[in-house]
Amino acid sequence: MMGILDRRQKCRKLIQRYYRGPSREELLDSTAAALARPSDVLLDAGCGADFPLLSRYGPKVAFAVGVDLCSPAPNVLGRTKVIVGNLESLPIRSQSVDLIVSRSVVEHLDHPVETFKEFGRVLRSGGRLVFTTPNKYYYSCLVALLTPGWLKDVYFQKVFGGDAYAHFPVRYRANTARASRDLARVTGFELTRTEAIEHYPYYLMFSPALFRLGILYDEIVRALGFTQLQSTWLVVMEKK
Repeated sequence: MMGILDRRQKCRKLIQRYYRGPSREELLDSTAAALARPSDVLLDAGCGADFPLLSRYGPKVAFAVGVDLCSPAPNVLGRTKVIVGNLESLPIRSQSVDLIVSRSVVEHLDHPVETFKEFGRVLRSGGRLVFTTPNKYYYSCLVALLTPGWLKDVYFQKVFGGDAYAHFPVRYRANTARASRDLARVTGFELTRTEAIEHYPYYLMFSPALFRLGILYDEIVRALGFTQLQSTWLVVMEKK
């Protein structure tokens, strides 16, 4: 019988064959990099314990700060700082940030309106907010909503082992195109970009057969132009 590592490796070969366009991480990176200026102050909202975005963009700006509920790893780079805090009450001065980046955080927000108002408070006029977040109507998100936490723990350890990342309860209260428009309108932002992104079926990497079904889903969605059913949203907002 094929072991889990062999199955994941087989799925990686399928990724190389069927997903040749830029990934969601690459699209986020190119979008944020195009907006970041050497004189900017950058906030990584929900940076995580290992703060990958903060490490990537910190050297490109004047100063970068990350905020997360998790305690940070000790290896913080120069010109960067990580603060343990809640995004609904940011420990940052008003109008002191030029660019906010966030990845896979919005789906966990209990109160997205309050959080985005905080983003607007700390951003300078004309400042940008760039984030990616799963699509509420993508099949894995619908399953996640119905799956109890203990079962997710078992799944992540079984499938990803030491590569499993910490996961938090999902809410999906701001994870559709319409929700992004509504959120921008009530929190003082102008929505400048909403793009549906295709991403390989990450959560099916334990089974090459199911992974192929995920590929088929993506091909059907792409062929029919059902962008509202892609896996991820890339959103850019500007503070008015």
